Amino acid sequence: MKESYQKIIDELGSQRVLKNERLADYTTFKIGGPADLFYEARTKGEIVMALKTVKTFNVPYFVLGGGSNVLFADKGFRGLVIKLKIESFSVKGEKITAGAGMLLSKLVNLALENSLSGLEFAVGIPGTVGGAVADNAGAWQQSIGNLVEKVTILNEKEEVASVNKNECLFGYRSSCFKGKNKVILETELLLKKRDKKIIEKQMEEYLDKRSNQPKEPSAGCIFVNPKPVSAGELIEKCGLKGTRIGDAMISEKHANFIVNLGKANAKDVLELVSLMKQKVKENFSIDLTEEIVKIGEF
Repeated sequence: MKESYQKIIDELGSQRVLKNERLADYTTFKIGGPADLFYEARTKGEIVMALKTVKTFNVPYFVLGGGSNVLFADKGFRGLVIKLKIESFSVKGEKITAGAGMLLSKLVNLALENSLSGLEFAVGIPGTVGGAVADNAGAWQQSIGNLVEKVTILNEKEEVASVNKNECLFGYRSSCFKGKNKVILETELLLKKRDKKIIEKQMEEYLDKRSNQPKEPSAGCIFVNPKPVSAGELIEKCGLKGTRIGDAMISEKHANFIVNLGKANAKDVLELVSLMKQKVKENFSIDLTEEIVKIGEF
C-alpha cells in the first residue's frame, strides 16, 4: 500500500476508511470499478478533515453525492472517494435548511409534511440536495435554483463560507459550484405555505408525467437539452431507441437515457454516447453536450 494511503487511513480511522470499495454500489447507473480508498463524511467537521488530509498527502479525491449523474470508470478511482452524508435539516417558517447529503426525495417529502410548496417539480428526481443545487436540477421549466436563498460551502482554502442567491450564478443545469473546488455543505431554501392536498395533487401530476421514463438503472438524462429542442427527440429521430452495446441500451421509453440491463460497463456506455453524438451531428448539425460526469481511470 502507498505510504500516503496509510497516512490517510491513520488520520481518518481504519474503521471508517474502506479499501477497494466497489463504486457501482454508490451510483444510480450501478456501474464502476473500485476506489482505492472510500470514506463517508457525516458532518461538516469530517468533510473538512477529509479534504485537508488528502491535500496534505497530495492524494487525488472526488466528493460524491447521490451518484445520479456520475459514470465511474471500469478501472475505478485511484485515490480517495469521499461520500457526502451530511443529512441534517431544520424547518423555520417557510424556510428549510438541508444538508448536502440529504436525498432530494426526502427534502420533497419534508416540504410536503410541512405544507410548503415549491419543490413539487423535484418529485422523482434522484440524487442529493448538494448535487441538485450544483447542477441546478429542474423539470417542467422549474429549477431548484429559484428557491435557493443561501448556500453554505467549503471553499478552496477549506474555510466554511456562505454564498447568497445572486452569487450562485444559476443557469440551465449550471451554477458557480459545478466543476469547481467548492463543496456544498448545506442549502437554505425559501418555499411558500400551501394546502397540503394541493401540493400532493401537483406531485401526483408530475409523477404521472414521469411514467414514460425508464425504471432500469441509469444516470438520468445523458445530454443537456440543446434548447429549444429536446435531446431525446433528436436521438429518437435518428432511429437510435433500443440500440444496445453489451448490457447498455438507449432506452426504448426515452432516448436521452442509457439504461443498464444488468451487467453494463462504462466502456459500453461511452460507445453509445459517442454514437448518439455522432448521429445527431450528422442529421441535425447539433453538438450535444453531456450532462453526466465521467470520473476515474478511463
